[in-house]
Amino acid sequence: MSIPNSTPRRAQAGLRLCMLSQGIALAGLNAGVSAAAAAQSPGAIPNNDPDTDIVVTANRTPAPRSEVGSAITVITAQDIETAQFQIVADALALSPGVNLARNSAFGGLSSITLRGAASRQTLVLIDGIVVNDPSSPGGGFNFANLDVADIDAIEVLRGPQSILYGSEAIGGVVSIRTRRPDLTASDTSPDVRAFVEGGSFATVRAGAGFSGVTGNFDYRASVFGTRTNGISRADSDDGNTERDGFESIATSANLGYTFSPVFRAETFLRYGTSATEFDGFPPPNFTLADSDDNDSAEEYVAGGRLIGRLFDGRFTNTLTAGYSRIERSNFSGEAQTFSGVGDRLSFDYLAQATLADGFAITAGGETERTTIDTGTVIDDVRINSVFGLATVKPFAVSGLADGAGELTITGGLRLDDHETFGAVTTARFTGAWAFPALGATLRGSWGEGFSAPTLFQLNFVFGAGEPNRDLQPEQSRGWDLGLEFAPDRLPVTLQATYFNQDTDNLIDFNFATGAFFNINESRQRGVETQFAAELTPRIRLTTAYTYTDSIDVQTGLQALRQPRHRAFTNIIWAVTDMLTTSAGITYNGRERDTDFVNDVFIDSFVRLDLRAEYQLSEQFQLFGRIGNATDANYQDILGFGEPGIAVFGGIRFRQ
Repeated sequence: MSIPNSTPRRAQAGLRLCMLSQGIALAGLNAGVSAAAAAQSPGAIPNNDPDTDIVVTANRTPAPRSEVGSAITVITAQDIETAQFQIVADALALSPGVNLARNSAFGGLSSITLRGAASRQTLVLIDGIVVNDPSSPGGGFNFANLDVADIDAIEVLRGPQSILYGSEAIGGVVSIRTRRPDLTASDTSPDVRAFVEGGSFATVRAGAGFSGVTGNFDYRASVFGTRTNGISRADSDDGNTERDGFESIATSANLGYTFSPVFRAETFLRYGTSATEFDGFPPPNFTLADSDDNDSAEEYVAGGRLIGRLFDGRFTNTLTAGYSRIERSNFSGEAQTFSGVGDRLSFDYLAQATLADGFAITAGGETERTTIDTGTVIDDVRINSVFGLATVKPFAVSGLADGAGELTITGGLRLDDHETFGAVTTARFTGAWAFPALGATLRGSWGEGFSAPTLFQLNFVFGAGEPNRDLQPEQSRGWDLGLEFAPDRLPVTLQATYFNQDTDNLIDFNFATGAFFNINESRQRGVETQFAAELTPRIRLTTAYTYTDSIDVQTGLQALRQPRHRAFTNIIWAVTDMLTTSAGITYNGRERDTDFVNDVFIDSFVRLDLRAEYQLSEQFQLFGRIGNATDANYQDILGFGEPGIAVFGGIRFRQ
């Protein structure tokens, strides 16, 4: 995979993006409510009391947030529905510590970064199956095609998570759970849902699904899709007028069978296809402009899981097999400029045992093989892992819990045996000290991360040089300390977390040599804050601010496309039992970017979104929104345009 060395430098940059624009990570939820939300009256304000939230991702076992020492954000199906998100990236962008970089809307390559770490350092799971793309340069995940239509909850776990999730989790984990029927519900009749919406840019989005329980068998299936004429990806302010369309369709299904109170089997299937028009770097100027470029992608995810719960649930065994595959092709006119196929096959065993009151063990092993085929590069690699994690509640063991609060401590190790780079050991420790009488929780964590160079990075060369086969794995150490305050007597929640992380051997691309190389060290420091308050029984305010200082220690430069300051505010007003309105304001600070020759700074911007939904009946709900209501003119990535004011509306059905 090379380009002649005689090509001018700017032309090389243009051709490189033409080849890889949908493969290289440029940055380094409408589905219906959950069972808990459905029990609330129309227009009710969501209950975001952190003490009632159960999270799974932090320790790979369900636990109250008050017992979790890691920094974690939970986005529920009701949050998704109220905000009228269309894709997962939009929901994630309004979470503390998360930054979204996207080369324009409607199918534009969408990369998520956590706490200023590179996008490839975020591990993405759907129903426990890793979906990162092995054939992309950093092995990251493109959120552009991931619709929210079948999603029940998203958990964002920040900080190095290699102990339980292995390589690629240096920055954190995004775990996505699709909807499943409520196995404890007394009503076992099928749940049927559907929606359709449309609006600006000739956009149409629709979907339908059903789920239910029949005896010991439970099921869910959904199909959904989007079509739009879009906008010009190359900013129209630069004279680009050709619209770049996007269309996608996906289907997913969950099946489960409960053989007995102690044994259950589950499967998960997902398939999606998309076609995206985009702008490239056409000759003779080789600068971003209208062009006849397009991308097509097919994505497959499949998984199966056997669960055995013994000794009254005190010993749980889970065996999981997972497979994901992404096929991508880029074209400029009729000429193919890039193709890539990435496969990932894994087998995972997890054991969770409660040995005594206040003491539990989580342990397991995993084997994973990833394969890439880019036409010029065919390669694969295997990594085998074992891990163990202990959870201790010392006050519960000693009988002091009532007077000393509730302290939960976790600690563990992981050994990854990488086929190319050998054995690496990582560790992680967390603590959560809850004081129920005060409504406060003090939490902190320290962890290590390990991420081997991807097969793409080891084999890719741009120009006439040679691939850098001497790349070293990225290794990180990070810690955070946070306080959560949610007193019962006050309808407010305040969260604040300081984080600190260093990464050695960070992998970047060098245009001078045409290959990837290791940066000596990168550093991320920052503060995440979030405040939520019920101003009245019908008005709820949420606001968050994140400060991120992410730099290359050697040069002192801020990381590309990483704003130091990012904030959002959302207010929900249940005007009546039938009508709910909301408004969201997003602030994105000044960012450093590059035109592949010089550094360029993108101005900060403020965006306002307005939304409303009206419950017509028990089954039907109208909804509508005005996106970018002030018609702000801004760029998220240099040269790529963003939509101006846009209006959308639709109807939901649930039976």
